[in-house]
Amino acid sequence: MQFGVTVVLAHLIDPAAYGIVAMVLVFTALGNVFVDSGTGLALIQRQRTTDDEETSAFFINVAISLVACAALIAGAPFIAAFYGRPEVSRLCLVLAVVFPLNALAVVPDALLTQQLRFQTRSRVEVASSLISGGIAIVLAAMGFGPWALVYQAIASIGSRAAMLYIVSGWRPRGHYRREAARSIVGFGGYMLVAGLIDTAYNRLQAVLIGRLFSARDLGFYSLAQNTQQAPTSFAAALLNRLGLPLLSSVNGDIAEVRRLLRTALRMSLFAFAPMMVILAIYATPVVRLVYGERWLPAGPLLAILTLGAIPWPAHVLSLVVLNALGQPRLVLRVEVVKKAIAVALLLASAPWGLPAMAWSTVITSLVSYLLNAYVVGKRIGYDALSQLHDLLPTTLATAGAALTAWGCIAWLPSSLWSLGAGAALAGATHLIIGWALGHPAIDGFLQLVLPRSR
Repeated sequence: MQFGVTVVLAHLIDPAAYGIVAMVLVFTALGNVFVDSGTGLALIQRQRTTDDEETSAFFINVAISLVACAALIAGAPFIAAFYGRPEVSRLCLVLAVVFPLNALAVVPDALLTQQLRFQTRSRVEVASSLISGGIAIVLAAMGFGPWALVYQAIASIGSRAAMLYIVSGWRPRGHYRREAARSIVGFGGYMLVAGLIDTAYNRLQAVLIGRLFSARDLGFYSLAQNTQQAPTSFAAALLNRLGLPLLSSVNGDIAEVRRLLRTALRMSLFAFAPMMVILAIYATPVVRLVYGERWLPAGPLLAILTLGAIPWPAHVLSLVVLNALGQPRLVLRVEVVKKAIAVALLLASAPWGLPAMAWSTVITSLVSYLLNAYVVGKRIGYDALSQLHDLLPTTLATAGAALTAWGCIAWLPSSLWSLGAGAALAGATHLIIGWALGHPAIDGFLQLVLPRSR
């Protein structure tokens, strides 16, 4: 849904406008991590929570959101001066309202996840995307430029918070208790710092590009990044929502955690890896056909960023395992090491241009996977070599899909039809090789489909 809105807006808004808004979203993203403060994960991890714990978490979120709101308002002139763009100050002043709105959604969202009410959450996400996307498209068509994206962000967070508050049925019925707050912050505090480190690194790219290059360049990079993040965000949300409650429910049974991780890793990467590889190969034609000629410089960037996203499900699942085992301190230590390496690579690549910065994220992704696998292997006896052995059929099937996609580019004319046909043939190749190698994902798919076809 959000991807469709992005496609429409790309035809209505100039790349420079995207870049200007991306400069501000760096700070709203960091602020929203503060607002959540890890309390949502703390509530999910507990499985059962009291009214006092939920109410204490709610007041923590609201208090932090007001501080974040005031900080962004006070810092608006300095942010504008840093980028050398006076218009950024006004955008900051308006976007500050997202922090209190987001605070209202943290506890209801966590409780729906804790209760495994994923269908309800999905309906809320779709509805908020429709509302905010419709508002943004209308405003963009009326010539509001970057302000269309600003009001889209506000409408998305505001409508989502309102709907979560309604459908969850939750209200702050308990009382703020210092003991409950201390317990929640004890777990959530580590997750807050880990989340801040991760978000700061991800947004550092926008800061560097906004400072060293033009707003238009940042617009191209942001579009490529947003396109790549559409499937990765969906995969991460799905794995987090399903994985953390499920793994937490086995109460630390290492053998069961290992079995669940092994299954989830093979299934998720079998579906995810070929999509990313096909998108990387078809990146420039996709940008031309979907977004239009003026966005073509985003094509090569999208190809590189998409390659770096291939191990993403493994990264998410590793963190889910550590959180389910109640290891937030270890998660923080791992994040510090990974992001120190990532920042060093990003800073070293910045003088060489946008493609070099994108390639630094690919290297970072591979290093992060190996570190995650090492740490998880120490805890549950499922190390990187074991994982790679289990992923060998997926690797071979994905390689076959890649060769098919390349062949289609070489032999088929560039058009929407050939793009779809090439992707379909590559996907079919992936499935056939997976079936020939006896991949468990194929068996699971057949068990779902065949009974219904009888």
